[in-house]
Amino acid sequence: MKLLIGLLTAALAAPVLNPAPALAPVPCRNPPAPGQPLPAGAPRDPMIARLGLERAWELSTGAGVTVAVVDSGVDGDQPKLRGALAAGYDYLGSQTPPGWQRIAGGLGDCGDNGASHGTAVAALIAARPSDDDRVIGVAPAATIAPVRFVDGIDNAAPEMLANAIRTGADMGQVLNLSFAVPVDRQPIRDAVQYALSRNVVVVAAAGNESSNGTEKFYPAAYPGVLAVAALKQDGTPLAQSNRGDWVGIAAPGEALTAPVSGGGYAGVSGTSFATALVSGTAALVRSRYPAMPAAEVVNRLTSTAVPLGATHDDRVGAGIIDPFAALTALGPPAPGPRPSGSAAAPPAAAGKVRVLPRPDAGGGVGERWGALLGIVGILVLAAVLAYLGRLSWRAARNRRTAPARQAPADDPLDPPDISLA
Repeated sequence: MKLLIGLLTAALAAPVLNPAPALAPVPCRNPPAPGQPLPAGAPRDPMIARLGLERAWELSTGAGVTVAVVDSGVDGDQPKLRGALAAGYDYLGSQTPPGWQRIAGGLGDCGDNGASHGTAVAALIAARPSDDDRVIGVAPAATIAPVRFVDGIDNAAPEMLANAIRTGADMGQVLNLSFAVPVDRQPIRDAVQYALSRNVVVVAAAGNESSNGTEKFYPAAYPGVLAVAALKQDGTPLAQSNRGDWVGIAAPGEALTAPVSGGGYAGVSGTSFATALVSGTAALVRSRYPAMPAAEVVNRLTSTAVPLGATHDDRVGAGIIDPFAALTALGPPAPGPRPSGSAAAPPAAAGKVRVLPRPDAGGGVGERWGALLGIVGILVLAAVLAYLGRLSWRAARNRRTAPARQAPADDPLDPPDISLA
């Protein structure tokens, strides 16, 4: 309770830098269906305990860090994101060269197929406690800079997508890319390299094509990018999550409770949303160690992940993200403040980090995965998410006019080239 009061006080007291402009959003061609209210009897999101976020928030809440979300836009009226949004940009098609234009914006979710994609991603990263502490983002004091594709990311040419990535890299210290392209496009490759050259932590979704490892998906597979796979509630890989030796880390990605467009909530699944949890953790680390290079932030996240096997695995990379361990690890000397007690510890091997013991026994992410899966709260939440998912699916279905193949709101149809992951 003291922590939540502190978070609320800090959110109210902290000035909002670069507030989003008070402009009417450019209308979407297919606005998403609104979310549903969180039932009064729903328990607190078990993700908070599963990832050890209460303990992590004692060290960092992401204050001072901006996460650029290149996606379908963010609903600025979602209560859990009020005060969290910086000024962003819209990308939309144009009849004049280069075939698209960039304007101030970013507000309003243009997610396709009834899915509120960008808002859910942004909220999983930085949702505020507001008046309901049952659902909170991983980095509840971080700022979100939205970069929106008004006509849908599936209609974005590689040059347009590349320019949006560059825009995001200019605005944030962390760049969330929750989409997947099955082809190595040179403009996108160059844009990612630009972001890395600006010391930005680039986090990208592995994608949901159920690949067996023979294919690569971009920008996740580019060198220097932290590629994120998704896990089921039991800790095993999500079947749709792409695999490959380019996968760097994994995070929960099944039946997550996310604030969405229209002010409500929905159950969401996929690597897009696992990526948001990793981006939020990167924001926690960048806030605690503001001078730490982006490559060392990525090393902390992977070196402190909880492994699911003896070695690096092409389904889950280094293992499950562990925010507290990433914040308290000992490693090679890095600029900026160091965790308490690190000066007296023996040096770690170059390129690796060593984790401080937790002050409370049995508090690790690994133990939580086993313990929490058996409690009644998980079963209750699963029922709630199923209820929300059915309502979202019905709302999305009713909004469609063409007799196309239908999909639930948390499982968008994959366009032929670029897909929201």
